[in-house]
Amino acid sequence: MVNPHRFFWIMFVLCFPTFVFATDSMKTGEPRVESILPSKPESGSPWGDTSLSVDTIPVLDLVDEKNSQKRWQDASKEYSLALEGFESGKKGIEKRREDFKKDIFYEDRYEWQKVSRRENKEKEFQKQLYDLRSQTTLRLVKAMNVLDKIENPKVKESASYLDLKSGIYREYIKHQEFFKNYLQVIDFTHRYIEISSKNEMEAEPHRLLALSYEKMEQTAQRSKNQELYYEFKELKKKHLLRFAELHYGRESKEYAAIEEKVAKDF
Repeated sequence: MVNPHRFFWIMFVLCFPTFVFATDSMKTGEPRVESILPSKPESGSPWGDTSLSVDTIPVLDLVDEKNSQKRWQDASKEYSLALEGFESGKKGIEKRREDFKKDIFYEDRYEWQKVSRRENKEKEFQKQLYDLRSQTTLRLVKAMNVLDKIENPKVKESASYLDLKSGIYREYIKHQEFFKNYLQVIDFTHRYIEISSKNEMEAEPHRLLALSYEKMEQTAQRSKNQELYYEFKELKKKHLLRFAELHYGRESKEYAAIEEKVAKDF
């Protein structure tokens, strides 16, 4: 997991390279992680477009301390509002996008005018989606902060607490991936995995880690930092293999193909 001190150290080193090194491991045309992994979560995964509703989380029976109960309820409410707000906002943007396609602008006499109007409108929709994700992220952070204040040991060990915490982290990671905040993706995906053995057994977190570590590997190469370059590369390969094992099975042809690439220092 990337702790705060290491986070800033990594950013400092990447922004201010200290020495130059040579490598031919990222030649143009070389297959990247994106080319050998699925582009989205497997069917039925809680990481898909349909988020886990707070209503599906079991009722917390182990709360025997009022402050813990109140905090769990507050965190649950923020999580629910984050999910509902994002889904509702996204549907609204999609509806406005479809309505725009039906509109006719008679003042646009030439094709370049039509193209320019479509591009400008799409930028507007993308800005709305970006703002919606930012608002959702703030609610998720608020939910995390409230949940972290719970001190009752029974509550913190309960399935309901772990499920809620997992759900909050999962949604936060999705938005950070969209923002291309790869250090945040790495940090919170490791936190997610550490919540429970069940989370570690999901393939999607390892797919996200492999992709994110590759992005950091490329950043380290551009920053000419050899130490970080090799560290990120090894972590990328580790989670690439773990994903393949969980998603395809250790005896599958797909696993063997990915293992071969890793062995060749992919």
